[in-house]
Amino acid sequence: MSAESLLRPLIRDAQESPIRAMLALAAEPDTISLAGGHPDPALLPRDWLCEAAQSVLSRIDARALQYGGTEGVPALRETICPLLATRSIAVSPAEVLVTTGSQQGISLLARVLIEPGDGVALAHYNYPAALQAFRFAGAQLHALNDDLEGLGELARSAAGKRLKAVYLVPSFANPTAHVLSLSARLRLLDEARRAGICVIEDDPYGELWFEQPPPLSLYALNQTNSIGAHVVYLTSFSKTVMPALRLGALLAPPVIRRGVTLAKQACDVHSGSLEQLFLNRMLQSERLDEHLKRLRAAYKLKADTLTQALASMAGPVLEFSPPAGGMFVWAQFTAAARHLARIDWFAFGRRHRVLALPDKAFAAAGVGGSHIRLSFANPPLAALREGVRRLAVGLENA
Repeated sequence: MSAESLLRPLIRDAQESPIRAMLALAAEPDTISLAGGHPDPALLPRDWLCEAAQSVLSRIDARALQYGGTEGVPALRETICPLLATRSIAVSPAEVLVTTGSQQGISLLARVLIEPGDGVALAHYNYPAALQAFRFAGAQLHALNDDLEGLGELARSAAGKRLKAVYLVPSFANPTAHVLSLSARLRLLDEARRAGICVIEDDPYGELWFEQPPPLSLYALNQTNSIGAHVVYLTSFSKTVMPALRLGALLAPPVIRRGVTLAKQACDVHSGSLEQLFLNRMLQSERLDEHLKRLRAAYKLKADTLTQALASMAGPVLEFSPPAGGMFVWAQFTAAARHLARIDWFAFGRRHRVLALPDKAFAAAGVGGSHIRLSFANPPLAALREGVRRLAVGLENA
C-alpha cells in the first residue's frame, strides 16, 4: 500500500492555494506582486513590539513560561474586551477564545460544526483558505451573490442536506472589497435565525476603513437588536498589528465555544503564550488608535495610487469601483477585453514581472469569470504605479 493511498481523498486530491503558490514568484528579483494580501512591512510597528517584548521579558516569571489555558492568557482576554466594546460588542473575558489567527478559528469551526454533506452558504468569490477548510470537513458549498441573498430559500431547498452555516467577510471582503449593507446584514441575521443556521462572521479588515467605518458587525447587530441568531465572530490582529504574532479571537454561543475549545485542545493545546503576552502589552499601551489612523491613511493613499494608475494606464481593458477600505481592488475586464481573462497568470507574471490573481482562485465552484484581484497593501507607491504599467503593457500585448 502506498503512502498516498493512506490519505483521505479530500486531502489527496486537494490543490495548493494559488495565493501561496504565487509567493515563490513574488520572491524572484524585480518582481512586483499585486497578488498577495500582505501588509506593508514599513507599516508593521516593530518599535512598538520591541518595547512591549522588552517590558514583558524583563518582568516574566516561571509560571508564564509554562503551558497555559486553551482559552488564552487571561490578561489578553481581558484586554480584548474594551477593544471589542469600541465595535459595539459587549463580552466578558470568559467569552473570548484566543486563536492562532482567525484562520484557526475557521478551521476549528469547520471541524466542530460540519459533518460530511452538510451545506455551507457563502459568497461566490471568497477567501481561499476558508473554502479549503470547509472542503476538508466535507461540506457542500452553496455560492450566493455578494449580498448573500437567498439564504432562507436555500435553507428550505438544500436538496436533502442540512444547510448548517453561512460564512462571510461582511466588511471589505477578500477578494471583492464588498461591504455588506446594513439592511442586508439585518436580513441575513433574520433568515439565519428562522432557519437555525450558524452565522460565521470573519472580520479581519473591518478596522481598515478609509472615509467612514462599515456598518456594525453581525455579532453586534445580533446582540444589540436581540435578534437571537447563532453568530460566531472571528477577528484577527494580523492586519491591524502584525501577522507574525498569529493571533486572533473568537466569540461564540457557549455550546459552540465549548466545542471549539475542545477541538483546539486536540489541535495545539493553546496559542503561544509569549506572543499573547507581547500583544497584551502592546494593546495596553493605548497606541492602537494612532496606529490604526496611520494604517487607514497609508492604505487609502495606496488604494488611490493603484486606482488612479489603473484608470490612466489600463482603462481600455479593466474597470473597477474604488474600494472604501481593506486591501484589495476587484477589477473586471471590459467587454472588449473579456478574452484576456483566460491568460495563464503564472506565465504572465514570469514574463512581465508583475503578479495578479484571477477570480478562479477565489471561486467556490472553482469556475472563474472575468475578474482579477489586485492588492495595494504591500508594495510601495512607486512599485504600485510600475506594477500597473507592466500589467497594462502585458495585457495590451497578450
